[in-house]
Amino acid sequence: MNNELEKYGIEYATDKVTVHGYHRFYNKELQEYRKLENIGILEIGIQNNNSLNLWKTFFPNAFIYGVDININYADERCKIFKIDQSRLNEIQSIKPQLNHPIYFINDDGSHVPEHQLLCFDYLFSNILEEGGVYIIEDIETSYWKRGTIYDYTTNYGFQNQQSIIENFKLLVDYVNFNFLSVNDRKLLDEKTSFMSHETKKSILSINFSQNCIIIKKKSKSDYNYHNPYYYEYLTK
Repeated sequence: MNNELEKYGIEYATDKVTVHGYHRFYNKELQEYRKLENIGILEIGIQNNNSLNLWKTFFPNAFIYGVDININYADERCKIFKIDQSRLNEIQSIKPQLNHPIYFINDDGSHVPEHQLLCFDYLFSNILEEGGVYIIEDIETSYWKRGTIYDYTTNYGFQNQQSIIENFKLLVDYVNFNFLSVNDRKLLDEKTSFMSHETKKSILSINFSQNCIIIKKKSKSDYNYHNPYYYEYLTK
C-alpha cells in the first residue's frame, strides 16, 4: 500500500514518522476515516505545527481540534484549546465546543500514564463516535523507572501497576467479558475499576504496537455480536 502518512510525515518533519515510525501502523488504521465528509479529529499535544500540518493534509475533509497546555489558536481548518490534560474538568469543557463528529483521537500530550488514562476514559465514551479509533502514543514512559517528562516524575517500570500498558493488558480481557464466568466478571470489574463501565463495554479491539496503543470503538452493529454464551460450566 502506498504510505501517504509516511510521505506527509517526512514532508512536515514530524517525529511521528521520522523517529517513532507510527506510519507503519496508522496509515492502514486511519484510511476509512479519510473518506468521511465534515468530520473532526482531536489531537492532545500540539507543541509545534508539524503534526497539525500532517493531519490537515492527510485528512483533507476533516476539521482538526487540538488540546495543548500552552497554545490557544484557531484558523479555518483547526481550533486548539489551551487545556491541561491532567485536569478532568478542563477536558470535559471541550465537548460543547466541538462542531464536528470526532472519529479519531490521538494522545500525544504529556506522556504521563495517569493523564493518558484519565483522558481516554472520558474522551472515548463521551466524545469519540461509534466506530472511531483512539491512539495513545509514547507509551515508553510506562517503562521508565526514573527521570521526568515535561517536569512530571516518571517512577514506573516493567509491570508497574500505574503503567498505561499494564492497565490496557487487563482491558484485553474485558474485550472478551461475555465469555467469562460470573465470578470472573466480578473479579475483572474489580481489577479494572480504574475505568468506567461505559468506556470498557464500548471497546471493540486493542492493538499494542511499538510505542503506541490503538483502540477501536464499537459501532452499532458490533453490539449484535456480543450476546453472552450460556456455557458457564466450561469456565468453572
